[in-house]
Amino acid sequence: MPRFLNAILLLGASNNLFFSIYAQMIFPEPIIPNGNYSQLSRAGFPLFTPYPLFNPFQAIIPGQVFATPPAYAGTVQTCICVPIGTCTGTTVAPSNDGSGIIDIRIVNNPPSPTVPTAPCFTGLQRCCFPGPYKCGVRYPPVAGSPAAGPGQAPYGKYPWQAVLLGPGDVYQGSGVLVDALNVLTTAHKVANYSAVPAQLRVRMGEWNAAGDTEPLPAQEFVVSKIFIHPNFNPINLKNDVAVLRLTVAVPLGQLPTITTACLPVSAFVGQRCWVSGWGKNDFSGVYQTIQKEVDVPILDAAKCQSALAATRLGSAYVFDATSFICAGGEPGKDACTGDGGSPMVCEVNGQHFVAGLAAWGIGCAGSNVPGVYVNVLSFNAFIQTSISSS
Repeated sequence: MPRFLNAILLLGASNNLFFSIYAQMIFPEPIIPNGNYSQLSRAGFPLFTPYPLFNPFQAIIPGQVFATPPAYAGTVQTCICVPIGTCTGTTVAPSNDGSGIIDIRIVNNPPSPTVPTAPCFTGLQRCCFPGPYKCGVRYPPVAGSPAAGPGQAPYGKYPWQAVLLGPGDVYQGSGVLVDALNVLTTAHKVANYSAVPAQLRVRMGEWNAAGDTEPLPAQEFVVSKIFIHPNFNPINLKNDVAVLRLTVAVPLGQLPTITTACLPVSAFVGQRCWVSGWGKNDFSGVYQTIQKEVDVPILDAAKCQSALAATRLGSAYVFDATSFICAGGEPGKDACTGDGGSPMVCEVNGQHFVAGLAAWGIGCAGSNVPGVYVNVLSFNAFIQTSISSS
């Protein structure tokens, strides 16, 4: 069953949620008079579309693609917008004289293409540091961020997580932004849209699905193409991986609530990692409006095999360690129904890597019953091929 649960929320879960007639949660969005509702964020800011609309965050030239945030012309550095006072460490530290924040008016550099820039939002400062943009970096929340309750994810803690929305703003599942143009998710969440990808939208920077309590606006992007793994099996969910190509590039570096996660280069067996999402708080529970989080340990294949064979799957069940990894098995902590495609990220030296994508399980949050996730490491070749294809 597509999978998120933290049992702490069972005492305080609210039933005052938005559902479609199929009990799916609605992620509301304002409607433009012409019906093209994908061009607005909840805060009313224009979003990035294939049309040449004015963009207050970054002037994107039609047809131009940024694989990474642009370095300013004539420099070898990356400049991003971060919460005021957090530009430290490997970045330029804040100062009381404007160093690293002001825009110098006289530049004498060798001729080079001019890269359009835009000012940071209120509460953010431009922060420049040597080297290229880094994936998987988490930034502190901006001033005025809403408080998180028990089991809820702090605002902006998972800036790589994508919400997948179908027609009518119906929540389909989750994904993870892996570069400016591509979102990784599970095939079982998007296979029905493969022939009509434009009906699927990706929302980044979301936290409260039913309100406007966030200090920075969420942004939406239309899907232009869906790459489904050629060996995906919808019956047993083997090879359950897909890549969504966006119509236009996400402007990385302009909001600390929207970044990319890193693809894995090694396994994370034995490490405790984090899953986030808006799925049900119990197998027969309700979808959550506030993003949740849960920490789970990644188990080795042998433990996955024995734990799952002890369930209704039976002793004949054979765990496919190429397609899957498993994590959890601790009572009251799991992903659950509605969390399909939610990233499980593991931290290494301050960067977060996508170890898995929530795929299926036997119930939710049972003792000694781990959840099952797509083994992202196994599919790096497919992911990279999809990303590089036209």
